[in-house]
Amino acid sequence: MKIKVFVIISLLLASFGLSAQTAQEIAKVFCDLDRVPDYNYSTIILENIEKDGKRETIELWQYGSGVDNGLKNVAFDFKAPASVKGMRVLQLEKLKKADDRWVYMPKLRQSRRIPMTERTKSFGGTELTYNDMTIRNEDEDKNEIVENEAKITVNGNSYLCWKMKSTPYKKSEVEYSYRMSWFDKKTYIPVRIEYYDSKNNMIKLYECLKVEMVKGATGIEYPLRRSNIITNLVTGRKTIATVKDFVFDEPISDAYFAQHWLTTGKAPKIKGKK
Repeated sequence: MKIKVFVIISLLLASFGLSAQTAQEIAKVFCDLDRVPDYNYSTIILENIEKDGKRETIELWQYGSGVDNGLKNVAFDFKAPASVKGMRVLQLEKLKKADDRWVYMPKLRQSRRIPMTERTKSFGGTELTYNDMTIRNEDEDKNEIVENEAKITVNGNSYLCWKMKSTPYKKSEVEYSYRMSWFDKKTYIPVRIEYYDSKNNMIKLYECLKVEMVKGATGIEYPLRRSNIITNLVTGRKTIATVKDFVFDEPISDAYFAQHWLTTGKAPKIKGKK
C-alpha cells in the first residue's frame, strides 16, 4: 500500500476539478494528490468524546512533503496532553513497495516499525486508525457507484454526490468489510463515509463538518477539510479532528522525514507558522 497522505491533511485535503464517470475514475481523482501542496505543516486538534460526555483534547503538529520523486511523506509530533506528549509518527511512501510507518514512544525511549497487522489500531488513542491516516489507492478496492445523483446534508451543508461502495480486495489489511462513501461532485471530497462489518452492521461513521478553500504561499488554492468527526458506533465514542493552523507551499526541512527526527524531535525551526 502506498501512503496517500490524509495528513490529517491526509484526513484533510483532496484533489479536485477533474471529470470522472466510473467509480474507479472517481476514486482515482481523490487518490491523485498532484494538487496537494508540495510542503505543508499544521496544528491539528483531536478531541475525544466518550459516550458519557467526558472529553480529552490532543494537540499534534503535522509536517508533509511531496517533493521526493512525487512520493508523499508525513510526520506527526504529539504535543499534548502529557500521556502522549513526545510521541511521534513517521510515514514514508515507497515506490512499488509497501510504505514504511514508524512510531516513537517516549516512555520506552525507542522507535519501532508499525507492521501491516497493527495498522488497524488506534492512532494516538483516538477513533482514527493508522489506516485512516492514509488514502487508499483506487486499485486496492472494488469500487461501485450505487447512486449517481445522491443528495446529502452534513452539518447543515447540502451536497450533490456520487454514492459509492468500496470493498477491499485484501480485507485482512483493514478493520471493516466495506465502506459507503458520498463524494461531493464539486470537490471530489468524501463528505460522509460509512464503514460496515461482514454482517452489514455500520461500525464507524466519518463526516466532513467544514470544507474551506484556502491559499498556499504561492497563491494556489486548495480544498481543506477544516473539521471532521469520526464516530465509533459500537462504543459510542467520537473524535473530532480540526485543523487549527496551517501553512502550505513553504519549504520545510527534509530532517522531519528521517529516523533522527523520529527519535529526537529535532529539526530546523520553521519561521512564519500561522
